[in-house]
Amino acid sequence: MPLTIAICDDNENQIKEMRRLLAEWSADKPFALDIDEYISAESFLFSYPDKPCDLILLDIEMDRLNGMELAKHLRSNGDMLPIVFITGYSDYIAEGYDVEALHYLLKPVAKEKLFAVLDKYVEKRSDKADELIIETTNGATHISADRITYIEAFGRKTAVHLSDDRIIDCMVSISRFFAMRLNGFVSPHRSYIVNLRFMRSIGKTEIALDNGTIIPLSRRLYKDVNEKFIQFYTKG
Repeated sequence: MPLTIAICDDNENQIKEMRRLLAEWSADKPFALDIDEYISAESFLFSYPDKPCDLILLDIEMDRLNGMELAKHLRSNGDMLPIVFITGYSDYIAEGYDVEALHYLLKPVAKEKLFAVLDKYVEKRSDKADELIIETTNGATHISADRITYIEAFGRKTAVHLSDDRIIDCMVSISRFFAMRLNGFVSPHRSYIVNLRFMRSIGKTEIALDNGTIIPLSRRLYKDVNEKFIQFYTKG
């Protein structure tokens, strides 16, 4: 699976150095690496909806909108894009935890430390649940499928309900999610897709989730959904 990494830094020499290190790191990897470069946080935000990435190497000290502000903007919109902060100062470490940064590297960046962070990310990426990049009312958003409790259709739009009770309004129809064939999800009704790990019980006409939400269950889909529910909780 191709990997796209964005570099966002207002120092062109730093961008060149990070590109060189990424090229060296990826030389023996079994996947293609695409690198996108941004000279400011604003340029990243402008391009991100049309050019999503898997991970961003983000400088903190930048003019106007700095890297920490960019990270907070992403998180406020429910976007959990993995972030590796790169900075010349250690003052921001606490804030890095607040925005759930993947890691924090001090300049000058040590090759061994960068490679270790990237290797760990790739290892986790191959093991974890699907990562979705979807179009929302606020632009492209990066969501981990295991954080989704259920997806609900509203005409040609959808609402993605997350495990922290947030709701993300998406500018795509539910058919787009059906096409993704998300692992560990079932469709109890043509207007819903539900994450099995958040299902508490199943009746003949409805499903109860752990948070108390009741989802309608089509009678014709009961057998299939019930079988998948049982298999999910008895596997292994």
